[in-house]
This record gives sequence, structure tokens and C-alpha cells, in this order.
Amino acid sequence: MITHPRTRVAFLPLVGLLASGAGFLTAGSSVELDPPIRLPDGTEFQTWEDVTEYERVYYVDQQHPAAADDNPGTEEAPFLTVQRAADVVRPAEKVLIKSGVYREWVRPRRGGTGPDGMISFEAAPGAEAVISGSEVLRATWTNSGRSKSANVWKADLPPEFFSDGHPFATINTSDADFAVMRWARAERGRIPHILPRAMVFQDGRRLTQLARLEELHRVAGTFWIDGENRRLHLNPFDRRDPNTRQFEVTTRQFLINPLVKGMEYIRIKGLTFEHAGNGFIRSGNGAVTTWGGRHWIIEENTVRHVNAVGIEIGAFTEEGPNAGNRNELAMTTGDHLVRRNHVYDCGTGGIQGTVVSRSLVSDNHVHDCGWQDVERYWEVAGIKLLIMLDSVVTRNHVHDCYASSGIWIDFANRNTRVTRNLIHDISSYAGGLFFEASNVVNLIDHNVVYNVQGSGFYLHDSDRLLVTHNLLVNCAPYGIRMTKTTTRDRVGVSKHNRVINNVVAECPVPFEYANTENVSDYNIVSGAGRNFSLAEWQSTGLDAHSRTADLDIAVGPEDGVLTWSARKDEVLKVSRDERLGFDYFGRRYPDSVIAVGPFIEGWSRAHRRLKLIPIR
Repeated sequence: MITHPRTRVAFLPLVGLLASGAGFLTAGSSVELDPPIRLPDGTEFQTWEDVTEYERVYYVDQQHPAAADDNPGTEEAPFLTVQRAADVVRPAEKVLIKSGVYREWVRPRRGGTGPDGMISFEAAPGAEAVISGSEVLRATWTNSGRSKSANVWKADLPPEFFSDGHPFATINTSDADFAVMRWARAERGRIPHILPRAMVFQDGRRLTQLARLEELHRVAGTFWIDGENRRLHLNPFDRRDPNTRQFEVTTRQFLINPLVKGMEYIRIKGLTFEHAGNGFIRSGNGAVTTWGGRHWIIEENTVRHVNAVGIEIGAFTEEGPNAGNRNELAMTTGDHLVRRNHVYDCGTGGIQGTVVSRSLVSDNHVHDCGWQDVERYWEVAGIKLLIMLDSVVTRNHVHDCYASSGIWIDFANRNTRVTRNLIHDISSYAGGLFFEASNVVNLIDHNVVYNVQGSGFYLHDSDRLLVTHNLLVNCAPYGIRMTKTTTRDRVGVSKHNRVINNVVAECPVPFEYANTENVSDYNIVSGAGRNFSLAEWQSTGLDAHSRTADLDIAVGPEDGVLTWSARKDEVLKVSRDERLGFDYFGRRYPDSVIAVGPFIEGWSRAHRRLKLIPIR
């Protein structure tokens, strides 16, 4: 049984602590750092690194008393703005940004020339460098008489806030956006699509935008925009006098975006990006975006408090007749490394991209996304990548997303692997891990999914998927669900998939398949609901060698320790697929016969404790 139905689980990205009995055993030499990754076609995923010997460093330091953009950019005479450095930096040169809040939209003017000739934008060692899309609102607040409440205040906004392209003057989803996103047209005219892209922060806390002034007095920490009279009305957090608080309001949609397609070999490292007032269109709206570039490294950054998408890495910068041929774009864009970023409090998605080729998305911590509650326009997830080719999504920790899938791999994906991710505390129609509309071999393996309202895995209109050695716990109503769209033709028809060697525990219905023309076998089922009978399920010809087990599983809400044991030995052994050389923790499998589930040890009467350590 599950003893903690809502717990926070921590994650170990590269190495783990695993023990039998009551004590812990530190992982030793059997754990390999960055073990090689086999793609579904059996080839090894080819990655790359920045090997540039940087010839020159430019400094940006707004707190330096002599900082100015007509300086040479040395440490003694630094630039005042990041944009000035972006204007002058060239291949094999680096920009170091010192502590401060840089309220600007950075537009790189050029890219690098290769792994040995990159351009890098980095936080200086030990610096807290923030690139912000907001400005401090300097206004006099008076009581908003229209609301008839002492808790609601108003202030006039500058006229430029209502010019074209400003978040206060631009709604989340325009008619032109809906014309492109035909699948989302049922949402046309609904809140929050018709609301402005503006965000308001009180002492760093994000307020919630409402559609009607009359509702403000009911909830503290809310705001309403009177566009006609160019006024902002709000009900502050803690009923404080807003004249004694600091308010920041979004004035930019992008934080770093070159607006020149195809720039290559750019690195962004160690920076904090916040307060982007971007919109809901699927492509070309990321606060931090490669804008159809190639060979970008985006690492160790924090991206937070964004109206829509945090990081975007796709080839498409716009969709429609002029978007370009996606097969050609797949060959000329991509090759990105997106790793060790902390992305949170994004309205629709954390990391996103349309047409993503030969890229690695790894070790990112993504949480608290989806607060716009627009799941039914079908572009919302902690990580949502569409039309992936020869790419890997691994060791990411995605949790606490509402009206948002954890990871969504969407449409015509080829030779893509989703492995060793932790997904938990998700509330979404499409579930924890959503894989959609593909008809060639893709691989989903060694993931841990916990506490999901929706489905643990939702496999939609897909064929030839291999779903193997995963652990799904407390996912309702379904553990693994496969469906086929009946209203229109899609890429796949939900046949010829292989769901094998998984552990599905405490899910009311472990398996729900649209048809039986799939392979499902050698799975362990524990704690299914009363309406599921493995024997009846096996009468369809599926899961002939699967078995039920009485597993005891619990996750400590404070220490993130997963404990489990079985009433009897349940170490179901299977032959190892040659592409699966390592378990969830990156420990090499010792032989060709391995245990069902994501861990080397399998499930037995031995009481085991597994600590999953957070990425950041």
C-alpha cells in the first residue's frame, strides 16, 4: 500500500544511494558518470562540448561606479548593459556578467564558429546576475473607488505600456495565433487567452491576473488591468498599503532572443532569467530562445516567473505557410545541450521546442508549471518537445505541475529516448509522461513516475514504442494508457507497441489499451483496483507472463526516501535489451539477464531503502 499519497520525492541525477536492509550503502565504482546512451536504433547518442580557449573576456557590471557602454568592457572599465557586450562579442570570446538586475532584452548579434570558437554569456564566478523582463513601477496608489473596497488600489500606467508588442497591450492568444493553432480553436475567446500578457510582482511575489474588477476584493494578491483608462488595479498580498511595497511589472516578452534565425555555437551559463511577459503561441515565444539556431549550450541557469514558456529550443520560430520545411529544418538546426537548469513558475511550460534534432535535455529541475490552467489548448507541459529526431531526454526532475503534463513528447518523433527521469505530483488530463503520434521506434525506459492524476504514461496515436523497465506508483485512473483518436487520422494507430518489464503499483487500472494489437508482458502489478483482474486481462492474450505482487511501497514526505519490500520474492528476471546497459541510477547491469523494473535488485522480501537526491 501507499502510505503517503501526496509526497515530495527528491531525485538523484547521476549517482545514487541504494541499500538492502535498514541501512544505506553509498554507490561505488559500479556507478558510471555520464554513461553512454544508446538510441532506439542501437547507435550511440553523439554529444559534443565547448572546447573553446577563450581569447578575450568582456565584463558587464552595473554596480561598478565607472560602468558605461562606451567603456572597453574590461573588469576595471566594464560595460553597463549586457546588450552592449552582445553587440561587440565575437567567436572565441566570453561575456562575464557580475551581480545585478539587468532589465533588458538581450539580442545576440552573432554566433560562434564551432566547438572551439564559441561565444559565451555567463554569470561571473560567485555572481547573482539576473536578466529581467520587468521594470519597477513607480506610482502613487490610491483607493480604487470603483471596487467599493478599502483593499483594492489603483495607479495610472505610462502611455507606452499600451503600445504594440507591450505585454500590457497584447493578449495571450491572438486571432492570428488561433489561425495557426487549429487544434486550439475551441479555446478562442476564453480566459486567460483574452487577458493581457502582463505580470505584476509585489516584493518578488507573483500576483494573479483577474478578468473583472469586481472580483478583486475577494482575493488578496490579484490585479486587473483597465486598458481603456490605462490603469492598474490590485488587491495586495497581506492587505498591505501598496505605497509601502515594491511593484515590478513586465515590459518585455523576451529575455534573450537573437531575432536572427540560425545562430550557432552560443553558450548561456549560470544566469537567472525572470519576468517575461510572453504569449501562448506554440512556437517562437520562449523567454530564453535559440530562435531556430544550432549548437547552443544552455546550462546551470534559473528561469522563473514567466507568463508562458521558459526555455525554447525548437527550429520553428513561427508556424504557418512561411515556417519552412520541417525535414530540412531538422537537418540544419538542433544539436543543443540543455542541462542542469532550474525552471519554475512558468505559466504554460518549462522547456519547449517544435522540431528538435540531435539534442540532449538532461538534469533539469522543472516544477510548478501550468498555473495559467490552459491545458485544453494542448501546448502545456513541464518539458514539451515536438518532432524530435535522434534526441534524448534524461535525468530530469519534473514535479508539482497543475493542468500540465510532466513530460510531453509530441508528434512524428523518430529515434528518441526518454530515460531515467523522475516525474511526480502531476495533475493533468494527459498524465505524467505523454507520448504522442509517432509511428517509428522510440524508447521510454527506466523512469520513475509517482503521484499522478491523469495517467502515469499516456501513449496516444503511437506505434512501435518500447516502454520498458519503468516504475509507476499511485497513478489514477490508469497506470499505462494507450488510445487512438477516432475523429481524425493521425501518424500512428496505437498498435505494435511493446510494454514490457515494468512495475505498476497502486494504480486503479494498471493497463488500458485501445486495442490488443500490442505486446504487453513480463510486468509486475501491485495494488490494482477492485475492477481490474489480471486473469481477465490475460484472457485477451496480453501479459501472459506478468504477475501480481504484494508490494509495500512508501515515500517519506520529509526525507524523500523510497522504501519497499515484497511479501515474497518477486525478482522476475528477463533478458536485457542490448540498448539498456544501465539502470535508473546509471549503474551498469552485470549480465544479460536483469530484473523487471528500473533497479538492478528488482523486488524481493529484502526491505530496501532508496534515497533519491535532488538535482539542485
